Amino acid sequence: MPRGTYETKLYRCECMSPTLPTNTGEPDPRLVRSRAKVLAAATELLIEGGPRGITVDAVAERSGVAKSTLYRHWGSVHELLIDVMRCNVPDARPIDLTVGFHAALRFWMDQAVATLSNASWARVLPALLELRSHSPEMSELLNADFDANLHLIASVLDVGAAEGHVPAGLDPRLVTQTLIGPLVLAALSGDGHLGELADFVVERFVGSYRS
Repeated sequence: MPRGTYETKLYRCECMSPTLPTNTGEPDPRLVRSRAKVLAAATELLIEGGPRGITVDAVAERSGVAKSTLYRHWGSVHELLIDVMRCNVPDARPIDLTVGFHAALRFWMDQAVATLSNASWARVLPALLELRSHSPEMSELLNADFDANLHLIASVLDVGAAEGHVPAGLDPRLVTQTLIGPLVLAALSGDGHLGELADFVVERFVGSYRS
């Protein structure tokens, strides 16, 4: 089965710049570009040196954006770190539930496989996990994003319950941890067979409820 795609928020975060509008009411494209450069530079610095590697001087030097311009977008390095985290957390695509439980569940898993198999995401994931422990605010941000995406697997489980494949009332958080947890661990250890692992995990999960 072809694996799906999993889109990050980075592009949208680069374009949704809280900058001064032009006469047309649109954000100033120069400031949008500078914001994109800063986010990209900060992400690279995060990957290379963790949260402590992101300083105003380091970001300005890496991005080529003046420190005064940087402060037009963010009031502090902490605010920048929050935006870096927000922009690198992946967004899931909508799921077509009319295809039935098995296909919908596979599609949901395929998105995770596509993300964790992406070289860029594999590089940033350990840094994001470190960033999560950098402050309670950042931890809450990731938890909120995780909770916001639980409705996707919850809707898939509802279809599965209606079709008689799984019990009603399964906790979507626990199901997510059960199915995605092994993929994250494999990705962090450099395992390149995530598709096969996903198939194995799904088969065991669904099979555990067969009578």
